[in-house]
Amino acid sequence: MTSAETSVSPVMTPVLVAGKRLESLDALRGLTIAAMLLVNNPGSWSHIYWPLEHAAWNGWTLTDLVFPFFLFMVGVAMMFSFPKRLAQGTSRTELFTHVVRRAAALMLLGYWGSTWSRVVWTGLDTLTFEAVLLRIGFVAAMTGAVVLLAGTEFRIRWWSIFLGGLVLFVVGVTWAGPSDPLVTRILGLRIPGVLVRIAWCYVLASAIYFLTPSPKAIMKWTLGLLAFYALFMQLVPIPGFGMPDLSRSFPTADTPLNELFSNWAFFIDYHVLGTHTWSVRQLTDATGRLIWSFDPEGIISTISATCSVLLGILAGQWLQQKTADEPRKLNGLFVASGWLMGLGLVLSIWVPINKRIWTTSYTLFTAGMALFVLGVLFHAIDIKGMKKWAYPLVAYGRNAIFAFVASGMMATALGLIRVSEGVSLKAFLYNAMPGSPEMASFLFGILFVSLWAGIAILLDRNKIYFKV
Repeated sequence: MTSAETSVSPVMTPVLVAGKRLESLDALRGLTIAAMLLVNNPGSWSHIYWPLEHAAWNGWTLTDLVFPFFLFMVGVAMMFSFPKRLAQGTSRTELFTHVVRRAAALMLLGYWGSTWSRVVWTGLDTLTFEAVLLRIGFVAAMTGAVVLLAGTEFRIRWWSIFLGGLVLFVVGVTWAGPSDPLVTRILGLRIPGVLVRIAWCYVLASAIYFLTPSPKAIMKWTLGLLAFYALFMQLVPIPGFGMPDLSRSFPTADTPLNELFSNWAFFIDYHVLGTHTWSVRQLTDATGRLIWSFDPEGIISTISATCSVLLGILAGQWLQQKTADEPRKLNGLFVASGWLMGLGLVLSIWVPINKRIWTTSYTLFTAGMALFVLGVLFHAIDIKGMKKWAYPLVAYGRNAIFAFVASGMMATALGLIRVSEGVSLKAFLYNAMPGSPEMASFLFGILFVSLWAGIAILLDRNKIYFKV
C-alpha cells in the first residue's frame, strides 16, 4: 500500500497542527525506529557495545527508552487522526472496528517476521514439491490477510490471493505433515512480540478513548491502571511463592523450584503461554520439561504498557488545543515532562524502574523522557524551522513499520546466507569491521541503520509509504 491510500494507522498518520504537518513527531518516530534497528542489529550478540544493552533487571539504559517512546508516539498520533475522522461523521463503532483490523494486521506482520526464515532458508536443495506448495500458500495467505485488514481498493483481487494461498497452504500442510520446518515454527510460535504489543496497546487505549475521550477521564484511567498494576505486582501473593519480590531477576538452572516465580509476570506467562514465549527466557528440567518461561512483551505488563499510549494521547490532546499558541504548548510539554520523570524516580523507591515487566515507575519515567525529547524536537523543527538536519529521521518516521519489519527480514537473511563453510554473510561483514570486537559490533549496527536511512529517504522522495 502506498501514500495514495487513506489510513488511520497511529504509526503512519500524517500529523497536522494548525494546518501544518507536525514534523517533530515524524522525527521522533524516525529517531526511535533508527534506535530500534541499532539495538536489534549488533555485529555480534556476544560483543554488544555497552551503551546499547538493556538493563540486566532493575534500572534503565538509553536502550530501555526505545520501545516506550514508540508506544507514546502511537498515542500522540491517535489524537491527530481519530478526532478528525469522528468529525467527518465516522461513528466510534466503525472507527474502533477499523482499529481492530489494523491491529490484527500488525500482529500478522509480527508473526511473519518470526516465521519467514523457514519460508526460504530450510535447505532449498531438499525442498519437496509439497513443501514448496506450502510456502507459496503461506506467503500468499499472509500477504493477502495483511492487505485486506489494512484496507485496499482492490478487495476482490486480494481476497482471491488470500483464499488461493490459504487453500495451497492447507493442501501443503496436509501433504508435507507437521515435521516440515515451517509448520514446526508456526506451531511453536512466540505469541507475544514487539508488533503484537503495539497492536494490543493500540486497541486497548483506543477502546478507553472511545468510551471516555475527555483529558480528565483519560488521566483517571491512566492513574487508575498504573496504581492497580503497581499494587497488584507488589501486594498480591503468588501461589507457591508468597509476596512478590521485584528485586529478584531471572531465575537460572540452579534456582529452587519454589523460587522460580518471584513476580506475577513470570507466573502468568508460564502458566498461560508456556513455550509460546521468548525462547531465550525458558528453563527446562533434566527430562526436558518446561519449568519456567517469560516474555518481556507478556500478558500482565500490557496493562502498564497501554498507559504509555494513554499518556501519549494526553500529550496529543494538549498539542491539539486551538486556544494555546506554540510557546505555551512547548512550555506544557516540558512541565509535564519534569513532573512525569520526577514521579517515576520517586516511585522507583518502592516500585523499581524495570522494562522487563514494564513497571509503573518505568511507564511514568519513560513518558516523561519522551515528552522532553518531543519538546526539544517540536521547538527546533516546528517552531524554529530547523528541518534540514532532521530529514533522514523524518523519512525514517514516515515508513516506520516497513523499516522495522523489512530490516528484520534483512537481518535474518544476513545471518542465514553463507559466504563460505560455517561463515554467514553477517559474520563476514562483522569480521571486516575495524577496532575491538565491541566497536566492530557497534560499527556494523551504525552501517545497518545508515543503509536503512538511505532506503527510507529514497522511498520518501518517491512518495512511497507503506501503511498498516
